[in-house]
Amino acid sequence: MGVQEKSVAHKGEETALQEKVTKLEAEIEALRDELEKAKAAPRRRHLPSTRESITHRFTVGQTKGYLTVGLFEDGAPGELFLTVAKEGSTAGGLMDAIGILTSMALQYGVPVEALARKFEHVSFEPSGWTRHPEMRRASSVIDYVFRWLGMEFSATYREEKCQAMDTGEAHESA
Repeated sequence: MGVQEKSVAHKGEETALQEKVTKLEAEIEALRDELEKAKAAPRRRHLPSTRESITHRFTVGQTKGYLTVGLFEDGAPGELFLTVAKEGSTAGGLMDAIGILTSMALQYGVPVEALARKFEHVSFEPSGWTRHPEMRRASSVIDYVFRWLGMEFSATYREEKCQAMDTGEAHESA
């Protein structure tokens, strides 16, 4: 093989290698894009099979119930179960649905404070007086549950609400 033939063969190999490099760079870029999409996608944080929980008994007007909050290892809430005295009723079914939706929101990283602010002061029956010293009256069971969650699990929310009580400020609508 002559010098010129070697030069042509070398250029052919160089071109083939350059094409491979270009193809690999395009694959790397596609993988980077895929990684960015995966990072941006919501991620569900699962609770451990055995976990700590808090159960709280409440009364809103004449309605009695329990709320149970399952906790992650770090003490953050990760699930909510609501039981009201009218089990099997429409109210009981709605409380189950609220519990499931809240659990999913918490597991996907929605802050308790955001949930509390969104659902505080939602108004419908049953409503009325409570036995909670910092929430004397609730405009609904949902109002009570979410304000209780905010007071229990968000220092910022609790501090704000306690300051508002101390100064006698009226509540703001969600």
